[in-house]
Amino acid sequence: MKTIKQVFEEFLKEQQVRLKPSTYRGYKDAMYLFEQCLNSYAYQYLDEKDSKLFDKLYNEKNKEFCEIFGPDKIGSSEIGEFLDYFMIRKVMGSKGLMKTVGRVMRKFVKWMNEKGYMNEAEYENSAEIVDELKDELPKVEELSSLIYDYIQNSPPEDFTESVDGYFRVIKIEPRKLWLEDYIGGAGTLGPVSVSTEISSMCKVGWVIFLELGKISKGWQMLESGNVYPK
Repeated sequence: MKTIKQVFEEFLKEQQVRLKPSTYRGYKDAMYLFEQCLNSYAYQYLDEKDSKLFDKLYNEKNKEFCEIFGPDKIGSSEIGEFLDYFMIRKVMGSKGLMKTVGRVMRKFVKWMNEKGYMNEAEYENSAEIVDELKDELPKVEELSSLIYDYIQNSPPEDFTESVDGYFRVIKIEPRKLWLEDYIGGAGTLGPVSVSTEISSMCKVGWVIFLELGKISKGWQMLESGNVYPK
């Protein structure tokens, strides 16, 4: 059985033949990042038997996850974590990189299915996740930058209290957002003052890490982090 690393190499070799060098570099970068994600996190989801094998080969022979296991360990969960967590929180890539990664992952899961490395059911689940996220990744990265710039260019008003955490967008009006504490501690907060551009780009359901200050007319953004297309 081929390892994940060997499968990645096979995929890239086939793409290199048909792609322009500049486009191929994007494919190579995307697959490198996916490999790093799997090597860093995928071992956490192994069953007891595979976990023991991983620990033995990792500790005794310095083998990484992708050098030990085959493509059967790649599915919708791993792909979703890569796109929805790793690319946003760990890589924090540019809008262009986010677009490239989404496009490459769509090609990759289709290729995996065609080669027999991914069964039809898992392919359908994986393709659905990629299709859902690939267009939103560049948008959440752009929104994150817009929020940061808005905060930097908006002198804070005096506030009576502050909260921070992950907040889900539950309602949007021009220049206003209503948020719900994603973890469940602070409840619903709103309206939160934003720019027209932010309210136009934001989507209900997206999750934003924020520090918010309570002011007379609602809430203001004090600090911000990543935006996630939950």
